[in-house]
Amino acid sequence: MASLTINGRTVQADAGDTVLAAARRAGIPIPTLCASPHLKPYGGCRLCLCHVEGQNGLAAACTTPARDGMTVRSDSEVLNRHRRNLIELYLSEQPDRELAASEPLLRLARQFGLHEVRYRDPEKRGGYVDTSNPYFAFEPAKCIACARCVRACDEVQGTVALALSGRGFGTRVVAGNDTGFARSNCVSCGACVKECPTEALYEKAVARFGRPGSATRTTCTYCGVGCQFEAGLQAGRIVQMLPVDASPVNRGHACMKGRFGWDYLDAPDRLTTPLLRRGTAWVEISWDEALDTMADHFSRIKDAHGPEALAAISSSRGTNEENYLISKFVRCVFGTNNIDNCARVCHSATVTGMMETVGASAATNSLDAIEQAKLIMVVGANPTEAHPVAGARIKRAARRGTPLIVIDPRRIELADYASLHLRLRPGTNVALLNGMGHVIVTEKLMDRTFVEARTEQYDDWVATVLPCTPEKTEQITGVPAGDIRKAARLYAQSGASMCLHGLGVTEHKFGSHGVIALCNLALATGNVGRPGTGINPLRGQNNVQGACDVGSLPTAFSGYQRFDDPGLRELHASITGRPLPQKRGLKIPDMWDAALAGTLKGLWIIGYDVAQTDPNLKKVRAALGKLQFLVVQDLFMSQTAKYASLVLPGAAFVEKDGTYTNMERRVQRVRKVVDPPAGILPGSGVLPDWQVICEVSTRMGYPMRYDHPSQIMDEIARLTPSMRGISYDRLEGGNGLQWPVPEAGHPGTAIMHQQAFPNGRAQFVGVDYLPPGEESSGEYPFVLVTGRILEHYCSGAQTRRTHIMELVDHDALEIHPDDARKLAVRSGQSVRVISARSEIVMPVEVSERVAPGQLFASFHFPENNLNTLLSSNADEASRCPEYKVSTVRLEKLKRTAVEKSR
Repeated sequence: MASLTINGRTVQADAGDTVLAAARRAGIPIPTLCASPHLKPYGGCRLCLCHVEGQNGLAAACTTPARDGMTVRSDSEVLNRHRRNLIELYLSEQPDRELAASEPLLRLARQFGLHEVRYRDPEKRGGYVDTSNPYFAFEPAKCIACARCVRACDEVQGTVALALSGRGFGTRVVAGNDTGFARSNCVSCGACVKECPTEALYEKAVARFGRPGSATRTTCTYCGVGCQFEAGLQAGRIVQMLPVDASPVNRGHACMKGRFGWDYLDAPDRLTTPLLRRGTAWVEISWDEALDTMADHFSRIKDAHGPEALAAISSSRGTNEENYLISKFVRCVFGTNNIDNCARVCHSATVTGMMETVGASAATNSLDAIEQAKLIMVVGANPTEAHPVAGARIKRAARRGTPLIVIDPRRIELADYASLHLRLRPGTNVALLNGMGHVIVTEKLMDRTFVEARTEQYDDWVATVLPCTPEKTEQITGVPAGDIRKAARLYAQSGASMCLHGLGVTEHKFGSHGVIALCNLALATGNVGRPGTGINPLRGQNNVQGACDVGSLPTAFSGYQRFDDPGLRELHASITGRPLPQKRGLKIPDMWDAALAGTLKGLWIIGYDVAQTDPNLKKVRAALGKLQFLVVQDLFMSQTAKYASLVLPGAAFVEKDGTYTNMERRVQRVRKVVDPPAGILPGSGVLPDWQVICEVSTRMGYPMRYDHPSQIMDEIARLTPSMRGISYDRLEGGNGLQWPVPEAGHPGTAIMHQQAFPNGRAQFVGVDYLPPGEESSGEYPFVLVTGRILEHYCSGAQTRRTHIMELVDHDALEIHPDDARKLAVRSGQSVRVISARSEIVMPVEVSERVAPGQLFASFHFPENNLNTLLSSNADEASRCPEYKVSTVRLEKLKRTAVEKSR
């Protein structure tokens, strides 16, 4: 700490602080245009010049280090006259406009008493207005070349899409190779727009509808990072989503989806009225009729066929409160554990693998560990596209010098920043990780003290990995033995290695084994329970973690408690008034088997488009068609809704209250910002999902009465030891709480397993490599991997109804140039993709991101029917499907007359 005096006040400065940073922390205003708390010191605008005692001339507060004993004066007539002159010069280059506007430059003009510019006919900045980006525009005439946008793109996002071109008065900001924003490598994160002090960069929605008159803090509804936003409201309409600077999750940053991809809220095809199928037609009905219909059909099925004939699937996009309530409804009203959520098809293997080893199925550390780590290993994940804010933090860490290991068959963006890219064959994760384990054991790189004090079954794991020499591993994975040795040494010897893994680990026939193999490495090297370490799953959807935490699982109750726990059964009965079913329920793949067998009769699906996103879609759609009564609750008429008996409109995240739990176990508030859309009929409109569940339950003889979701959270806390200290009162005004929060007043847990594991000691579990469910052959020579892209999200139901479509409006099949040449196809041409189950037609994108013999495709557009190609292979323990390995062949299509004419 340094102690200095600014304007007569004693101010404390942290190590590395500038004078400006210390002043801001103390609440002392020093004017500036080029400085930002998110960016490195720049010293461009010269407005922050100050007197420093004992120093000749004036010093820029934004670049001058704060030193102990320093005396600074930031307010004097000399300084203010200097600032007035500078501001007037900036204004002289600006387009003529009202000085009453609110951007920082004009606020400073008013602060220093500038009402007019004295310069006559000064040279003005010019340039065309770039409106090519769908969400923001750039008006060069307003630019003062402060470079905040350029620096934000570099230092915050790490994309480096912007640059300063020219010199002197001719200096200007250019995107890409001066191609405009839309044709550059800009990722539309909005960091540049947020930093601009003159509104040269401005949001189109704000320009069209006006500045927000109020703002409500809430949590993003896209990926599992859990970014915080201020939802800006003008005349009852959301006009802006501004990332929250104070959030420890996103620290004022965002991605294009969270920042701008909310215009689906006003999509013309939003469902607003319940729809009942009558024959082949849909009939609009009131909520009373819809709720009565549900209660009647579910009751009749239960009476005729028993509780096991009914099931529900909840949504990882829904709130914790909604997921808990539908689970409660299934257990207390249906009388079964047939409840699952869409985490089944993404991270259920993580739940299984981490429970077997460390005893808890959640990230061991916080996102802050990215900055604390001495090495980062990213396995089977593409954070810069699927979790962009976390991806940007990883890029920043790598650029600071933190070693980065990327394990992925594809050359993802992070591979460009990696010390090592282990480009393994799809489906060989376990072999590669066991090969690394062999090196750690044979070169004695393990943390013997940690292993002996805190783990069990170490010898069993050693026996598993000893035969897995790097040379044998190379034969299986295709990764050079030397790189395997390097990776193992880096990971074991860094002092603090953090692992982040994604669906490239879990979505395999032996996905839970892949997670176990990762945990084994962390345990062997003591990389658990300390800052900058751990096993950290990158959760795919906004509330994958929370949906599982609160019991939307067929195999465990809230908090992952066992159904046969006598204490839980007694507590459950005392709170709910109903017994807790003891038999494990159906997992989602089991539900399709049961429906086809005729034993599952009724199903309620909330916010999950299984008919587009599950694998082996022909089987899934056949199962949906066999159900006696299917209810689908969603924002839009999804592919699944088309099979429903009854469709219910769902509420969007800004239309209700609740909580989400992000990938680092942080429970955060979701707040109602606007009213949901009104319906066409009297008694229709959109109701919060939790209220719909309560109404159906009450009609089926089990009254659920809550006045607000906060009361539901209170009930969750009573039933869940790890969340006992969480309440809305504690969540208000803060940055959420990371469970475990075992009691009121507990601060939450940023790092798990620091002293002990939930079961006392962690368990090594030796897992042998087993091949994927399908391997390439003469008939099907290509291996297809599916996943997400930056611009879209899961089924695309939200993003396909936004202006993001102006950037990417279709899925594409990535193919290596060598394979494209053999097939004689080029980017943009369509090919027929054929598997043992189905065939589809897709356009190709020739790219070296994939290796020869491998393909990659996203599944955001339902017209492609991509997932009809996939098998029903799934992890044997968790039933997580094998999305990452499907074998196919390609056929070139005959050229159409239009193509021949080109």
